[in-house]
Amino acid sequence: MKHVNKRSVTASCILAALLLVCLGTGAAAGQETPASFEEMQMAYQNVLLGSQSYIQCNSYDEIYEEAVMPAEITQWYGFAFDPPLRFEAYSVTDLDMDGSPEILLRLSDDFGYELLRYEDGQVYGYPFFTRAMEYVTAGGEIHGSNGAENFGWYKVDFSAEQMETVDVCWQYDDLDESIVYFIGDTEVSESEFTALNEELWKKDGIVWTEYAQD
Repeated sequence: MKHVNKRSVTASCILAALLLVCLGTGAAAGQETPASFEEMQMAYQNVLLGSQSYIQCNSYDEIYEEAVMPAEITQWYGFAFDPPLRFEAYSVTDLDMDGSPEILLRLSDDFGYELLRYEDGQVYGYPFFTRAMEYVTAGGEIHGSNGAENFGWYKVDFSAEQMETVDVCWQYDDLDESIVYFIGDTEVSESEFTALNEELWKKDGIVWTEYAQD
């Protein structure tokens, strides 16, 4: 029976997924496929295999430090785990729709996600907790919540170590116990918010694939 190298198969799958995202987003938007595609793919692969470091961007605590991707995760953006967690699934997506794909990794125990992004020869990592990323559409909209009456959709923009969030629509529970609704920066009616919220939930989500570092 022919032996199949699982590491090679995984690398080939990630390469194919990255190419599909490049062609499906950048090309569709009239942009060229990134000239550094092979360099980007190799950087992602080396970071995932733990043979190349990357920069963990902890914007919550404003800590940016070099790290190596372990098979078992005992330390992660200021959190300690015993027993350790692991990444159990990945998705190749393009959250900011710039034609350059990112890799999203899902942690075990429903703890959260780590996003890997390549830019100018460097791979950066960004953490998301489970409630901050309850659903991700193929168009890059992300559903998150801060409570039963405080939730909505947002998108992300990147620049090197920095990540900014931009609200698509959000429902806030105000200090006086009233609820207010926004689409972007504009306050709207409950019905307007609900219509957009429901529309976004109907959009196709990103595709998850089982992941193991080896």
